[in-house]
Amino acid sequence: MSAHTCPICTDQFETSGAARDHTWNVHSACHYCGEQLGDETDEQLYRHWLAAHPDDLSRVDYKRADAAVDSRTFSERLSEGGVGAAVGGLTRRQLLLAGGGAATAGLVIGATALSNNTSTEPEGGANAGGDTGAVATAPIPDSPSESRYATMGSADADVTVTYFGSWKCPYCAQFSTEMLSQLVTDYVEPGTIALKFRNLAYIGGDPFLGPDAPAAGQAGLAVWNTEPASYWAFHEYVFRNQPPESDQWATAERLVEFAQAAGVSETASIRTAIQENQYDDVLRATDRAASDTGVDATPTLLIDGTTVNPLGNEERTRQLIEDAAGSN
Repeated sequence: MSAHTCPICTDQFETSGAARDHTWNVHSACHYCGEQLGDETDEQLYRHWLAAHPDDLSRVDYKRADAAVDSRTFSERLSEGGVGAAVGGLTRRQLLLAGGGAATAGLVIGATALSNNTSTEPEGGANAGGDTGAVATAPIPDSPSESRYATMGSADADVTVTYFGSWKCPYCAQFSTEMLSQLVTDYVEPGTIALKFRNLAYIGGDPFLGPDAPAAGQAGLAVWNTEPASYWAFHEYVFRNQPPESDQWATAERLVEFAQAAGVSETASIRTAIQENQYDDVLRATDRAASDTGVDATPTLLIDGTTVNPLGNEERTRQLIEDAAGSN
């Protein structure tokens, strides 16, 4: 079926816009999938687009939907399209709202879906557990000080994958403690790729996922820069024991506790980094890099210039890695 064909009556149109308008005005249906939405408003159609077709929208349709559905909540997207649509379909503007308002309410629901435990103790978080995986023991470059951001794998790897994530994002916890271990085993340990973690503590200059989020970013960079051999154990421990996203848990005391529990021996630097905002320029550079590469949700992997949300897209993620490795 061509891009300019009505999916309901199969009438042909010269442009995709004409097909879109016909499908909606005549059949109350989405021209992307043919789902009939009934006697609904245009906004309902735009909500459907953002939830069901975040990766398929034309630039015109995306701008139209994004402008019209500025206050769309995470929970609405989750209920309509599942976790993949909820995470992958969030726009940059909606991420800006994550620190307050309707979007925060939706993100809290997302975190609660992973764990109903609201304890603030490390062992009571969304991914509590003491078992370590391949992430904790991942190899690091021979000269880690040459890497501005936490990196695993060989400096000689042909492909570097950048992982944009947030210490407070529950879906990053899911990725970091599950699929990431498989990627380490399959691609990092054999030397196929190196993987770099860039913490998204700011979006558009504002704290992302709460005012305490930058402190977690400071802590992670402090561990990498002072005790890189312990960094990935710290990374995995924090994500395994991540408290609920709604809590402002990223305090100096809590982050030092996490580091000690993960086996980091030099923790004074963490407190100092937080108190003095030592790595604020690095965190803000990640904000700019995310914007420049079109990252609008976490977790996101940047593979050879292409971004992908690994949750729900494992096959595509692996294909992108293998394609990038094969072209080098």
